[in-house]
Formats: sequence, structure tokens, C-alpha cells
Amino acid sequence: MSGTAALIIVLSVFNGMEALVTDSFNSFNPDIKITPQEGKSFSVDSFPIEKIKKIEGVRAVEKVISDLVLIEYGEKQHLLLLKGVDSDYVDQSGFDSILIDGSFVLHDEGVDYGVMGAIAAGTLQLNLNSNDFVKVYYPKRTRKNLGNPTDAFQTRYLAPIGVFCSYTEYDDEYLICPLEFAANLMSYENQVTSVEIFVNNENKTDNIQQQIAQILGDKYVVKNRFQQEELLFKTMKSEKMIIFSILAFILIIAGFNIIGSLGMIVIEKKEDMAVLHHLGANKSMIRRIFMLEGMIISFVGGVIGMLIGLGVCILQQVFHIISFGGDSGSYIIDYYPVKIEALDFLIVFGTIFIISFIASLIPIKNLQFKNEIKK
Repeated sequence: MSGTAALIIVLSVFNGMEALVTDSFNSFNPDIKITPQEGKSFSVDSFPIEKIKKIEGVRAVEKVISDLVLIEYGEKQHLLLLKGVDSDYVDQSGFDSILIDGSFVLHDEGVDYGVMGAIAAGTLQLNLNSNDFVKVYYPKRTRKNLGNPTDAFQTRYLAPIGVFCSYTEYDDEYLICPLEFAANLMSYENQVTSVEIFVNNENKTDNIQQQIAQILGDKYVVKNRFQQEELLFKTMKSEKMIIFSILAFILIIAGFNIIGSLGMIVIEKKEDMAVLHHLGANKSMIRRIFMLEGMIISFVGGVIGMLIGLGVCILQQVFHIISFGGDSGSYIIDYYPVKIEALDFLIVFGTIFIISFIASLIPIKNLQFKNEIKK
């Protein structure tokens, strides 16, 4: 019973953690991202943007230029990924939902603006109210003067105008800027590093991804949101599987209680078995009786455990009883997230069925009824 409740609670907490991380990355990552199979960039002249736009369910197709740059603000320097996007990017991506300070205006009256991640902004001690510009350095792709290191870099200036916070590592990695600014800095002509797709219905993302992959062939890599963070989500699923295996092993150990209990019942009920035999019950029927009793014991305990686990999860969802502890203010939320899924209950129920069946079968199959029952 306690093992079953623990399984339900732990699986629900892992679901909540996964949903929390997914929501955080979904605020930053596009529904579908297209990158070249080889190289860093590709030409948009030969890229079938119009074909992709015509796919049913595609809301927007956005060109992106992104690469590592060195930025300087005041006396501080920091390496960041500069991400150049079009002016309508914020409307399509919903990026404004993670903006915590300033605004998302990338270009206005001849001035290029930048929106920086919260951790990077803190490292640089960024002040949106000052008139200081962010100096951006990028290595020249063509002519380089090794005798003068400063001449080996393209240098441009951005006015900081906003700070975003996605509660991911992106907060320490990204600086958003106008697409034209990034193209000019990196000397790209009709080239981009990726194309980001936004869809109307997230449930149809996989279907749209397959259609795009068929159009593009093997020259491009097409990834959905989960594939963009493949390592993270694989790690989370592996951790969930390991915890499930440990708790299931505890249930297996608990199954030995059923073996012992049924063994004792068989010994105590020798006379009753003899009576049943004389009334016409054969050995197979009596075995089925004890098997059914063992299954009932397991299922009653399992069902009660699942109900207890469900109750604890509902209480945590509503009242946030269990918090992260004294440093909870450092996290996105200060309590353990919980997400109840019906599939977890089916998996746990199936696990209980298998364990209880085997645990009931072993004592009934191996114990001999001696002379009380004849074959």
C-alpha cells in the first residue's frame, strides 16, 4: 500500500517537473527549428520558404541569424549568443511573455536595440535607464590583420532596451537583436543560420514536422521543441524510469509478504481443504481459491495505495503543502510541482497485477497438500 502510494506520488512529481521545464523552454524555443545538416549557415534564396508557409497549420516562418559574440558593457565583458530576428518575431513567438523589464523593440528611428537574458544582464550590471551602449565584437570572416588583433573583429553597437527571463540556461546565453544587425555584423548576404516555424496547433506539430522534412530532404535538420532539448528530456525520462524501477523493486520485496501469508493460510486451512475435497473440490479448484485470495489482498492494498497517492497529489496541487525548503525563493516556484496522469495509474496497476500474480502463484504451486487432498 505505501509502496503503491509512493509510486503514484513520485511519478506525478516527475510529471510536474517535466511540465515545468517544458513550459520554460517552450517560452523560448520555436515549435520547429530548421538548421543545415552541414555548415553553420545556408542561403535563403534556395530555401523553399513559400512552400513551408503553404503547409496547413503553419502560422509563421521566421529567419534567424545566430552565433557566438563577445560583448562589452562598461568595463565588463561576456560571451553571448547573438540572435538576430525580424521585428514581428515577438508577435509570433510570444516572447513578450518572458520579458521582465523594458520592452521588445528591436529597431526604432535608426537605432538598433537589444534584449538580453536576465543572468547575463546581471553579470554585466546592465542599466536600461543609462545611455550606455553594448559593444558587440565578431571575428571577421574574410580579411584579418594578425598584427593588429582589434582589426580582426567587426564591431557594432546595440542599445539595451529589455531583459527576459525564461528560467533556463538561455538567460545567461542570449542577446536578441534585429536580423539586419546580425547579418551586417557577421557579413551574411541572403544567408541565415536557422529558420524557425510556429504552428497554430501544437498537437499537429509532428505532422507538420514530417511534411517539412519531406520538402527539405536530407540537407537540413528539422527538430521539434523536445528534440531541440533532446538530452535534457532524455535525462529526465531516464531518471523517472530509474526511480520507478527502484520503487517497483520495493513492491516486489513486499510481494514476499503475500507468499508468507498464503503459506501460513494453507497450513492453517488443512482441515478446511479436506472438507472442500470431500464436497467435490479438486486440487486445481482449491489452488484457484488461494490464488484469488492472494490477488484480492494485493489489489485491495494497491487500490488503497493509489487512492492515498492521488489524495496527496491533489492536496499538493491545491495547497502546495511540500516546499523546496529554505532556499525556495531561488526557484521558479517554491513548491514541488505535481501533474496527475492516468497513464501512471495504468502502469502502476499493471505492475501490481504482475507482482501479485507471481507472488500468489509461487506458494500455491510449490506447496503440497499432502494427504488432505488427493489428485
